[in-house]
Amino acid sequence: MREVTVSGYLAERLRQNGVAHLFGVPGDFTSALIDGLLAGGQQRWVGSPNELNAGYAADAYARRRGLAAVVTTYGVGELSCLNAIAGAYAEQVPVVQITGSPATGAAGKLLHHTLADGDLGHFARAYREVTAATEVLTHERAAEQIDAALATALETSRPVYLSVPADVADATTDAERLATPLPRTKVDAAALAAFANAARNLLRTKDGQVTVVAGHEVERRQATRELRALVEAGPLPFVTLVSSKGCVNEDHPCFAGVYWGDLGVKSARHAVDQAAVLITVGTLMTDVVSGAFTARNDPAATIEIRGTSARVAQETFDGVPMHAALAALTGLASEYATLPAAGLPASAVLGYRAEEEYGPVTDALTQISLWESLEEWLPRNSTLLAEIGTSFWGAASITFPRGTAFVAQPVWSSVGYTLPATLGAGLAEPQRRPVLVIGDGAAQMTAQEIGAMAANGLAPVVLVVNNAGYTIERVRQSPTASYHDVAPWNWSGLVRSMAPHAHTYRVTSRSELRAALASAGAAPDKMVFIEAVLPSADTPPMLRRLAGTH
Repeated sequence: MREVTVSGYLAERLRQNGVAHLFGVPGDFTSALIDGLLAGGQQRWVGSPNELNAGYAADAYARRRGLAAVVTTYGVGELSCLNAIAGAYAEQVPVVQITGSPATGAAGKLLHHTLADGDLGHFARAYREVTAATEVLTHERAAEQIDAALATALETSRPVYLSVPADVADATTDAERLATPLPRTKVDAAALAAFANAARNLLRTKDGQVTVVAGHEVERRQATRELRALVEAGPLPFVTLVSSKGCVNEDHPCFAGVYWGDLGVKSARHAVDQAAVLITVGTLMTDVVSGAFTARNDPAATIEIRGTSARVAQETFDGVPMHAALAALTGLASEYATLPAAGLPASAVLGYRAEEEYGPVTDALTQISLWESLEEWLPRNSTLLAEIGTSFWGAASITFPRGTAFVAQPVWSSVGYTLPATLGAGLAEPQRRPVLVIGDGAAQMTAQEIGAMAANGLAPVVLVVNNAGYTIERVRQSPTASYHDVAPWNWSGLVRSMAPHAHTYRVTSRSELRAALASAGAAPDKMVFIEAVLPSADTPPMLRRLAGTH
């Protein structure tokens, strides 16, 4: 029997599923684990200044690559990462949290990094609340446990937790198991046929338009190609949620806009409200995503597709993965009330600008002029990351160029997420240049990762919106309260201390911002940092709409 160390086994399983980097922070309980993980050369280590940042970076990496891993030490390290893993659970992101833990014989001892009560199970129990699987590896079952956890992460698109005791990391296990790929979600042929029949019956009984609503799980399940095939088979009008913006190119003739319930654009509202049947694909209608719960909820007229199941009206079909369900609906194209071949009539597409009173164009730098400038400049095939504050709502209102990937965290909404996420996204897809827009308050939380991006050779464009604090909180209550303020930083000096070769700019007008963006475009191999100074009370129109519902 050919053998391999448990840590080597784990590294090879991660490699087989697309993981080429390990994010994390070392600690004394991780030494044997990390050495073993890296011994075979399957992954490259990406160190972060703290575990929370490492978890955020791994989250974005998994969004763009399909799976990610973050390594921390027991107790102090894994608890620092807990918030990031909770966010991955809420946003349906398959991150493998790997903890280096005390040796199996240490139970009952009063060790450092513990609660000094002899119980080494506290933190594994905490992780059970925010992961789809939690495993503390044993000598006897380590390979089996690894396979089960990773298969769960891939099937559920949720994070999982592996605690690897120091003595188990160096133990050996059967390497022959590695020749058998991890199990994937199987299609229940009978359930798929029943689903297709129920969908056909609903489409036949409902006379009128069919509209597709795309949610963020489409990208998590890597089903964008199948979604587009469904849309084009009709052709059918489709909308995306703010959480899935850009999952299909926004210049598509069937695109009716971003749907945000009663708060969104007219074209998207019309496409959803007038539909006889809705096909929802991977949607999760939280308060932010649904426009403060104003989105249409009509189960009797809805075909719902999720990751591993589907529903038609009130009937649920398990064992029907998203890819299979979309293919089945595409095969029912003759049942649709279709659009003309050219797609939506021009009169139906009412853009965001047509609905907002923007006022005369001046050289003032405001939320509106900032996003207008970024929309004009944003290159094709880049990755736009937008922090959940004013930046997210500005990004939600512009039209993305072809091939734009979008990374944001509207469900968990953890402030500071996107700066480390820029590192993860850049490493996951080196052919895409990351473009980050983040507020100064959020950037202060995780700014250390600028150094990690420089150390890893990334060349993102980072635009910090300096509006002197947490403007997203100001718009909700007590706008002049001191607790919304943050200490002013010398951003250019800070960036140069961590990334000496970065190009830095401080802009206070529309023309200065456009010039800085033009310079960024001319230097694709350099990190470019732009500090954009805006009024503290200025907000994007979409955020003002949301604030008006509270």
